[in-house]
Amino acid sequence: MSAPVLRRSHAAVALALSVALGLGLGGCELRLATPAATEPTRSAAELLRSRAVDDALALEQTARAARGTTAGTAPAVAPVLDDVVAFSTRHAAELGGVYSSGLHPSGSATATPTPTAPPSTPADVLAVLASSAADALGTAESVPDGGMARLLAAIGTSRAQLASRLATALGLPAPAVTPKAGTATPTAAPTQSPSSPTAIPSPTTSSASGLSPADLDALTVVHDQAGYGLEVVAAKLEGAARARALAAARAHRAAAEAWAVRAGTAATARDPRRAAYALPTGLRDAATATGLARTLEQAVARADAAVVAAAPAGQRGALIDDLRTAADAVVAWGGPPDPLPGLVLPTPSATPSTAPSAAPTR
Repeated sequence: MSAPVLRRSHAAVALALSVALGLGLGGCELRLATPAATEPTRSAAELLRSRAVDDALALEQTARAARGTTAGTAPAVAPVLDDVVAFSTRHAAELGGVYSSGLHPSGSATATPTPTAPPSTPADVLAVLASSAADALGTAESVPDGGMARLLAAIGTSRAQLASRLATALGLPAPAVTPKAGTATPTAAPTQSPSSPTAIPSPTTSSASGLSPADLDALTVVHDQAGYGLEVVAAKLEGAARARALAAARAHRAAAEAWAVRAGTAATARDPRRAAYALPTGLRDAATATGLARTLEQAVARADAAVVAAAPAGQRGALIDDLRTAADAVVAWGGPPDPLPGLVLPTPSATPSTAPSAAPTR
């Protein structure tokens, strides 16, 4: 009689355990463990972008802190610091802002908390400007992504200009901004200073390699057009302005010839240069003439920035130098400071008719 009882006990236990498990799963009392969501691994490109954003925000905070000091309220210094704040904010936004993985709606778990800015002086801002400009320009030379290279080249150019302006306001010599070596092998240092509006870096075999015929033609034409236009501007101006326009015209003509030689189009039927280019009327007026000079240099800066994006990493050095030179020339001809030279141009002071165009003559 004991065996049947034992069998019934085992069956009862099995049935009870099955019911218990079923009830537990149905009532959600027993759950399978799932791993917690983790932050995704960021790519090298994202890390570089985030670092660039951090640099822009750190510069903005340093300038804000310096603006609140007695030295920062000086009439010559305050407007420059205000531009540092505004431009740095713009740079951070164009770079995409603070990183957020999207796991947290507020982004609080991934965003770096903003520290309280330590006390700083305008001289501190000058040092950070020079260092961050060199870093941005060096990274623009070496970063694989062409679009990021173009943006960083514009940001570095803007910071270098801000550093020069702030140094002048402080009565100090302008710091030399030499691009820092990035992740790729940089090109040789330029032999001409980009701070001079007449020093157009000459293209070399290494700096021009990897560019398409269309890119080379675009650079040839934009420099030749600038040279032609500035020759006319020089004839309409007097004194130092005339000498500056003439020197810039010669430099642009030489750059156009160098790019044409590099492209293999010089002295051939494929040479894209024109014998003459259409120019606006009213150039006897000095304001119109200088407005044309700005327009011509802005066109060079736009072309340089576009080709920086197309050029391979490690071969953008001369183009970035040329961008800096053209951007400095725009300011030298009375143009307002631009947070993104070559990318987003200032509102032109002249009418649209002042923009030169190629005349179909040869």
